[in-house]
Amino acid sequence: MRLRRFLFQVHLYAGLLVGALLAVTGLTGSALVFGEELDRQLQPEVWGVVPGGERVPVSRVLESVAASQAGASPLYLRMPQRPDAPVVAWMDAHGSRRVYVDPYSGAVLGVRSTGDSLVATLRELHVSLLSGGAGEAVVGASGCVLIVLGLSGLVLWWPGRRKLALGFTLRRPLLWRRANYDLHKLGGIFSLVFLLLSALTGVSLVFPAPFEQTLRWATRAPARSAPPVPGPATGAPLPIDVLLAAAERALPGARITRVDLPASPTAPLRVRERLPEEPHPLGMSLVYVDRHTGAVLRADNALEAPLASRLLALRYPLHIGAWGGLATRCLAVLTGLFPAGLFLTGFFLWLSGRNPRR
Repeated sequence: MRLRRFLFQVHLYAGLLVGALLAVTGLTGSALVFGEELDRQLQPEVWGVVPGGERVPVSRVLESVAASQAGASPLYLRMPQRPDAPVVAWMDAHGSRRVYVDPYSGAVLGVRSTGDSLVATLRELHVSLLSGGAGEAVVGASGCVLIVLGLSGLVLWWPGRRKLALGFTLRRPLLWRRANYDLHKLGGIFSLVFLLLSALTGVSLVFPAPFEQTLRWATRAPARSAPPVPGPATGAPLPIDVLLAAAERALPGARITRVDLPASPTAPLRVRERLPEEPHPLGMSLVYVDRHTGAVLRADNALEAPLASRLLALRYPLHIGAWGGLATRCLAVLTGLFPAGLFLTGFFLWLSGRNPRR
């Protein structure tokens, strides 16, 4: 009984302290599951790509970006994954400024900052509470609290074997306090597995190092190898389209999803690709190409990676419900709604407990 009372106090005050934050991250996460579709409806001008003919060379895209950004070079390019999608040039790591380019004409469709897009603002609110690295840490810590809330709630919910059916019952008549309690109890037990999965994958995305080290230790996988180092630079770098063609040949059947532009003259070109069997929507296969010789320095096929790497690649698709199609995406939307409902029912229970007459 003492343990149960202690868990009740932990569950109560953790929910009161972090419940509102969990509600915000849950609701914004639900909206972001279909974020691209929503963004297309809200701002069709930057998504207004009409498929036709062949795509222009990537060098032409970079020229258009440089012309619109006073010569500035993007950090990386997000390549279109459907015929009517633009090339998106991220000018910084957080995507606070993005340039959208028509892949068929090379024309700039628009330039947006985070505040110019509702979906981008929701993404920053979900990931970092609009507060950068400190906000990310707070969101990650709140995910840890959600795990504690879920596990303590499971213990508090357990009615015993003989009264197990009572744990799945909405008692009638629907009196205010009892109905809140039953709704809180039912919502918690039915969403428990999905909330724990969402919290665990979210925390692992915010704090990746401990999870990666644990998985590599548990599976006895070798440490992740460092990016290859090309030889001495001789002459001018080859055109980027030549380098991308070499990257495509390195992994037959893969589709380029992202191109990281080198930060220094001696760094290789890093190309991210997705094989059809990969669960991650952007793929986790990597190809490194020497910019001066065009030689492929290393090609990492994500399907042939150690078990730890393959498990780590599942975090993001599981978190957003991308692994399984429309049904799992809808389930991810529903999962994001539960923290708000649990917080409200729990908050009303706490209020009514403070005022028994009410």
